[in-house]
Amino acid sequence: MPFNQALRLSSVLLAAAAFIGLGLGANLPEWLLLLTGISLILTLLRTLDIDRFQRVFDRMRLSAMVWNILTVIAFAGFWADLLWISAELLPAGVHFLLILMVIKLFNLDQRRDYLHLYAISLMAILGSAASTTDLWYLPVFLAYLLMGVWTLLLYQLTKESGTGHSPASMTENAAVALQPGRREQITPELFWLANGLAVGALCLTVLIFFTIPRVSAGFGQKGSGEGLRTSGFSETVDLGMIGPIKRDPGIVMRVELSDRTGLQLDRFYLRGMAYDRYDGKSWTTRLAHRRALVESPAGTFSVRHISSRSPRPVGQLIRQTILLEALDTAVLFAAPHPESISGQFLAIQSDPTGAIYLPFPTSSRIEYTVHSSVTPVAPADLQSQPAVYTEVFKQHFLQIPESSERLGVLAREITQSKSSAYEKAQAVEAYLTKNYRYSLDIPSSVQTNPLEEFLFERKTGYCEHYATAMVMLLRAAGVPARLVTGFLATEWNEYGNYYLVRQRDAHAWVEIHLPNSGWVTMDPTPAVSEPSGDSQWFALSRVMDTLRLRWNRFFVQYNAADQLAVVRGLKEGTAVVRDRAWNSLSLLLAPAGDFAGKTLSYIVGGNVRLAAGFLSFVVLGVGLVIWLMQRKPWSRWRRSGPVIREHIVIGQIYRGVLKQIERHGIAKPRNATPQEFLLLVQQQWAAAAEFVATITELYCRGRFGKMILTQQEIDLAYHSLKQLTQLDPPAHT
Repeated sequence: MPFNQALRLSSVLLAAAAFIGLGLGANLPEWLLLLTGISLILTLLRTLDIDRFQRVFDRMRLSAMVWNILTVIAFAGFWADLLWISAELLPAGVHFLLILMVIKLFNLDQRRDYLHLYAISLMAILGSAASTTDLWYLPVFLAYLLMGVWTLLLYQLTKESGTGHSPASMTENAAVALQPGRREQITPELFWLANGLAVGALCLTVLIFFTIPRVSAGFGQKGSGEGLRTSGFSETVDLGMIGPIKRDPGIVMRVELSDRTGLQLDRFYLRGMAYDRYDGKSWTTRLAHRRALVESPAGTFSVRHISSRSPRPVGQLIRQTILLEALDTAVLFAAPHPESISGQFLAIQSDPTGAIYLPFPTSSRIEYTVHSSVTPVAPADLQSQPAVYTEVFKQHFLQIPESSERLGVLAREITQSKSSAYEKAQAVEAYLTKNYRYSLDIPSSVQTNPLEEFLFERKTGYCEHYATAMVMLLRAAGVPARLVTGFLATEWNEYGNYYLVRQRDAHAWVEIHLPNSGWVTMDPTPAVSEPSGDSQWFALSRVMDTLRLRWNRFFVQYNAADQLAVVRGLKEGTAVVRDRAWNSLSLLLAPAGDFAGKTLSYIVGGNVRLAAGFLSFVVLGVGLVIWLMQRKPWSRWRRSGPVIREHIVIGQIYRGVLKQIERHGIAKPRNATPQEFLLLVQQQWAAAAEFVATITELYCRGRFGKMILTQQEIDLAYHSLKQLTQLDPPAHT
């Protein structure tokens, strides 16, 4: 490919990479995405020198004055967007940037136009970097880096010495675009040089990455309070509030567990807030006053459980590393009951129910580590013994709203044969699980008494209805209880060893208070079957999500503390650094290896046809490689390289002749041969016949005779074309 065409192609691809970055990272309007995408496609077709499209583009060319007017209109639109439409600087700037890119794509005539396009592309890729921290930015950035190296190299190679002509256009002046200095082709040496420079630039980027720590949030990320919509994590929760978001599959958090021994594998509770008062329609908490937790020298905050009336037994400690997306709540989630929390926090707060809060909602995803203790049921609570509660405790956890007597009658019927509080709780839990049906399709009409309608009439509901019913029935039976909201994680990612928690996993359950055990988790909501994740498609999605988590861990969350760890590793010696780098790389690529191994075992062990097809594919692949190594078909392509290159050059020169003559009103008929067109030129423009005849003879020899033209013949063709451009137009024009 000639340098000029390669420069045009790399410039368009550079702009395309920057546009893809903005399209994936910023929330762009559909019309702007469509306009920019079509402009890139049309410019790419023009770059490929397809004659059919080239003629269309030549007719569509606008004057420089028109493009300047469009630029002024776009600038006025930027201010209107900034003041009234988007009302924010970054979105308005991105919209204006893409409109400038469209204008410049259709106006690439001078070398300065290419520089303008490069500047616009650079601003676009920086804008996409400020708008996202997702994994997809890595391949977009690598593509932009590769195209950038190629573009700068080709731009320098095609630089003219004081002429100032465009490297792109053969339409404005065919002779200039086809001067001898423009006929060089991309050789293998140049190919590997450019790619080597790209690899070197990538290594330099990695070095800068390890030198400069990441900031906590990108410039274009969502502000405080604009995160994912959540429900049930404020001081008031209406009955039926969680239901609407349980259809949303958006990811809320990822929870890594260092050890799952002794845990229920398919259900993992992540506690948010607890509520003590129910007025018949809504839950509220009267224990909402927060206090700051004390930070230890190691950066860990200890959680104090104030609401327990007796020393709470500490069971198995669960260590969780949680990557939490930006939410519209300040609540931090953890398995019940959290004992300590650590992370890059300036302050942590908690309330008397054990809920943990940030001072305000975060504007970006955060990562923190929590140690929680599983509360075992003490043997003494399995026996019948009276419990004495203070009046303040009763007011909080034995409160019942004014209602009909049916609630109390039902509570006595369920628990009349039970003696201990724990047995009563188990009886109520079993009753609700067996006799009621789970469904999200609840009428949206206003309900006078939603709890009694659920218990005695509809007998269909979701987690809030079940949890509220259990709390009220237990309180009617004299057992202290409260409602808890959070998430119930059921989707385990075996490639990354973590739970993937989605919006639809929002859940409500119950905590009962036992005299010797403290607060114990119970859940009356029946288990709901989720879509099966055994297919290879679901497995591939889990692999991709694992790579996103690794991306966030190794790149996005990289900070000054990680820098110090790298420096300490360098001081310890190259062997330590090599081992750590290898371990990090293995951890990053492990999900893909596990997926490939499981897929292979599934094919070989589970399906005979798939196994046979897979083996046949492997045999054919090996056979193809052996055939290519023996036959070496590329050697023939290499031998014919000079013929192809000279054929391309003389073809370009001849097309330049056709365009130059067509500008003077002499068009080549569609079915006319080169010799027939030469006769037409001799009849209508005798002064040009000599130069056209020379180029036509060389074109026929190189194009149809498959002869290798010499350097002197190519120079003669260029010289003839240059002389042709300097002739006076024919008399009839």
